[in-house]
Amino acid sequence: MIERGARPVLLSAFAAAFLWGCEGGDGAAGPAGPQGPAGPAGPPGPQGPSSAVPVMSADGINAVISSVDVPAGGGAPTVELTLTNDLDQGLTGLPAGNIRFLIAQLTPGADGGSSEWQAYITRADGGVADAQATTETATAGAYVDRGDGTYQYTFARDLTAYPAGPVFDANKTHRVGIEIRTNSGGFLPGNIPSNNAPYDFVPAGGDPTFTRAIVDNDTCNACHDNLELHGEARFDIDYCVQCHNPHSIDGNTANEAWGGSVDMSVMIHKIHYGENLANGYFVFGFRDILHDYSDVVFSQDVRNCTTCHEESDTNTPDASNWRTVVNRNTCGTCHDDIDWDAGDHPGGAVFPDDTQCADCHGPDSTVTDADGRLLTVEERHRLFDQEAAENFQFNIESVSNTAPGENPVVAISVTNPNDGSRYDLHNDPAFTECTSFTSRLAVGINWSTTDFTNTGSGSDPAQPISMNPLTACFGASVNDGNNVFTVTSPMPIPPGTTGTAAITIDGHPSANIDGVDTSIAVENVISYAGITDATPAPRRNAVDIDKCDDCHNDLSVHGKNRTGNIEVCATCHNPNATDIRRRLPPCSDELGGDDVPVDMKYMIHALHAGGDTGVAYEVCGFRNSVHVYDFTYPGRLNNCEGCHEPGGYYPVDPNEVLGTTVDVGADRASPTDDTVISPNTAVCSSCHVSELAKQHMIQNGGDFNAGKAADSSLVSAGVETCELCHGPGRSSDVRTVHGIGEFQFN
Repeated sequence: MIERGARPVLLSAFAAAFLWGCEGGDGAAGPAGPQGPAGPAGPPGPQGPSSAVPVMSADGINAVISSVDVPAGGGAPTVELTLTNDLDQGLTGLPAGNIRFLIAQLTPGADGGSSEWQAYITRADGGVADAQATTETATAGAYVDRGDGTYQYTFARDLTAYPAGPVFDANKTHRVGIEIRTNSGGFLPGNIPSNNAPYDFVPAGGDPTFTRAIVDNDTCNACHDNLELHGEARFDIDYCVQCHNPHSIDGNTANEAWGGSVDMSVMIHKIHYGENLANGYFVFGFRDILHDYSDVVFSQDVRNCTTCHEESDTNTPDASNWRTVVNRNTCGTCHDDIDWDAGDHPGGAVFPDDTQCADCHGPDSTVTDADGRLLTVEERHRLFDQEAAENFQFNIESVSNTAPGENPVVAISVTNPNDGSRYDLHNDPAFTECTSFTSRLAVGINWSTTDFTNTGSGSDPAQPISMNPLTACFGASVNDGNNVFTVTSPMPIPPGTTGTAAITIDGHPSANIDGVDTSIAVENVISYAGITDATPAPRRNAVDIDKCDDCHNDLSVHGKNRTGNIEVCATCHNPNATDIRRRLPPCSDELGGDDVPVDMKYMIHALHAGGDTGVAYEVCGFRNSVHVYDFTYPGRLNNCEGCHEPGGYYPVDPNEVLGTTVDVGADRASPTDDTVISPNTAVCSSCHVSELAKQHMIQNGGDFNAGKAADSSLVSAGVETCELCHGPGRSSDVRTVHGIGEFQFN
């Protein structure tokens, strides 16, 4: 629903009757008559003292609808609801102009079509009458605030009196939801957060026996943190679908290929599939502002239908609809290049309705393509590369010779976790597809875990020693006869190095999928060995890979070489590293010759913030290709715990964490001529990009023009004092100023 204002208030007229007596003399009083019948009950009296507090005092509003009564024949529904705060105190004093009600009816699918909601209340849009579902502001009907946190609302009309609504059926599932706008009842953000309290019922009585529970808030919020739209008043997906139903359109785009549909199944699929659509997707929203989703890039493989349609979730019993209910409307949201009436469907068949879709694509279909592969929806969305990955596991068997001056020796294996067998890295096809570059394996040596610099590795700037154990792909290793392979570093650990080394395996085996050699993303592994430390000390890790995978499903980058392990990423994306090795044509022709940092703590913040800050993160990558990250983060950018472990976002000790190199200088092998940003400043300035923010950092010890000593420690005239104000419990605690853990609905 794209709402642009409240529905006009409906007024009811009342007639008054007056009785006039005739003049005459007063007679004698007669005897008392019999007791008359009891009159109708009056309205409830005022409530006694309670624990209710003013609604505007709440940090968040918990709304619960306890009942909805629809008079026989489809009369005006009466809703009973309760509002409380997070202390379970009743909230009173909510004006009628600040709450809106929505009611819709659910109709089961027929002839292959999907079940669908249809709202009773509609309004015009883009010059099209009754184009969109909408809400009813409580000033339109009868609204009662009982003063104890309980409220009653009776809709302004009978359900049979809405001209564009569904034909009322007392035996069908209905849903009522609310939205509360405490910001003067308007459309601007700044409302006290409130859930939408969707409530399902059957007017005739009894519990709903038919549902459409396909996706819930948890799956949306895994990526969006706390999905809210339309001025911070709509939070519940079960509320959204009441308006975003097949009967709602954007009147401004009604003539587009998708008919201007803002139906949830159409809209959400098209938004997330944006860059792949043949016809794009855009709608005109509030105040007729154009929203173009045609360039949206989904953060994982679009075939991961179960990312949103989570069949294991008991809250979404209809999640399997994505593969069991197949029709033109749903499938055409992504496959938008098919004109069903013109025979554009593969095979040239014409499909004027949905009755035949399940014959080929339904869950029980046995129809196959020319290669013998089933045409079921589930089969056509299979991710064969992810399935193949389940057959591989990287293992570091042992590490030795890691003292300063020694050449490390690493024993590795790759096993099949299903049966424990080891692959022959010299001969098995998964590791010998060299001409197609689909086989690759690398063993890395990195130091030290206090903060990686890899100084003296011979792979500058700041990159690890890398060894290739695949002899078929121009590498070298020794098989012990049991498929445990040993590699020896060609470079020693540099003299004077202290601490702990990190040993890694990254890369990918190959698999033949549909006749094509394909790289298979396998989770990288890391192990630690003492250089001078008697007990190896792993590197700190402030983030959780599972949180990355909430959006990315299975985070894999660099051609499926680096997968599922943030610690491995940090060995290359370290404080001394920039993209200087890739600053060559064609990338340097477009972005210039000045290198930019690829330090994890700077890079990840900068590339996720680009769309919000207006400062794109531009970097030269593999084969000197241009990468520009200016997308908008789908969650709340200030929700540090969207990626970080709890507390992992506080300022660090600038003496313990290295500054971020922004220019490696003339000598790439040495940090002593680097231009550096002090560590906390590097992190904060990647999101807080204004000149005012920069000056604030400088005034508190931050340095944008620092240097590094030979051991990579910071050389700066200032000392960062960020923790004094932004540390835990301080006056501007990061957790507080970022609103982490504030009142949210999930």
